[in-house]
Amino acid sequence: MNNQSTTSQNRENPSMKKKTYYHLVLDRSGSMQSCWAEAQQVINSQLLDLKRIQTENSNSEIIFSFCGFNQALQFSEELMNVENARIDWSTIYPDGMTALFDAIGESIDFIKKKAGEGLNSDDSDVVMLIMTDGHENASKRHTAADIKEIIQVCERTEKWNFLFLGAGLDVTEVTKDLDRGNRNSFSFDKKSFKTSFNLVNDEIEDYIKQKERNQKKRDFFDKGDISF
Repeated sequence: MNNQSTTSQNRENPSMKKKTYYHLVLDRSGSMQSCWAEAQQVINSQLLDLKRIQTENSNSEIIFSFCGFNQALQFSEELMNVENARIDWSTIYPDGMTALFDAIGESIDFIKKKAGEGLNSDDSDVVMLIMTDGHENASKRHTAADIKEIIQVCERTEKWNFLFLGAGLDVTEVTKDLDRGNRNSFSFDKKSFKTSFNLVNDEIEDYIKQKERNQKKRDFFDKGDISF
């Protein structure tokens, strides 16, 4: 009877899982047009891979959300368990400019609001992947100084991980005002979307597996200088 009760509680209380909120911040400015078809394909494949990772790590739950950005921001309506995660690409297409700082700052607020108390669990944390092919040129709500401080505050909680990818440009130049250096970041040629996201998926899988062992992974892409 007690075993049945415990099983029932586990099913009714998904917060007992080790939750990872994976949030994709995706540049959809006009310059992404040249690689947009491949980006869609690769990201759809990533969602399938994340489903596999969750299935193979039974104590983990992966929650997906996204922000597509140009000079405006477009968020997923809700946080989605990766089993049901999808992006309606008919509503997200490349044009316009690059409000990178707004996308980061508002994404942090989005996760905090949507996750709510779910972020307070010791076994819940965030991996935010920020992919851009251009420099900031359109933000109205946030400056580099704002975002640098916000990221630092988040990272001090040891619950937030920020990964930066530069598509067709040097990501360290894009993030130099955020004082990121090479930390948790790499640059890749736009022809190498698949290879680059395979690396991202490997790193997220390692992150999830370490969580299953009650360990914390803080360093991503740390196998020397990475570029594709």
